[in-house]
Amino acid sequence: MDAAELATALNLGKIAQIGCVVRSLETSIANYERVLGVGPFLTFDFRPEKGFVRGRSPGIDLKIGVAQLTPELSLELIEVVAGEPYHKDFLEAHGEGVQHLGYLSEDYDGALARASAMGVEVLMWAETDVAGMGHVRGAYLDTLELLGTLVEVIEIKPF
Repeated sequence: MDAAELATALNLGKIAQIGCVVRSLETSIANYERVLGVGPFLTFDFRPEKGFVRGRSPGIDLKIGVAQLTPELSLELIEVVAGEPYHKDFLEAHGEGVQHLGYLSEDYDGALARASAMGVEVLMWAETDVAGMGHVRGAYLDTLELLGTLVEVIEIKPF
């Protein structure tokens, strides 16, 4: 099963985000702007009020930068500041690069229930308010061996 087949089976809709793990958000943003002309980036600290990281302590601290590539597709750059999220594992094993594909879902809870029914576990989830975006819920599905990348289910409810 590839990413498109999984997205269809989970009824995720269209891909909305390409998520990359980086060592330095500031340096990466400067490079994307200078070399590829990508930007501007909305930047924020991500310290979710609620969260879960399978097999680990839940506290995470990330710096995130988001730039729209098209009206429907964004690039997310993620720097791990503290904690043990799966982003850190990816960076240590693979270096900087694409870590997940994000799907903006109209049926977040249903997508997670369908994933569970298919035997696809949630690696990590977080829920918090993000200034300039709204109330955000996101869950990473354990699809690395199946697809070569993680899938993130995202729900954003504007304030």
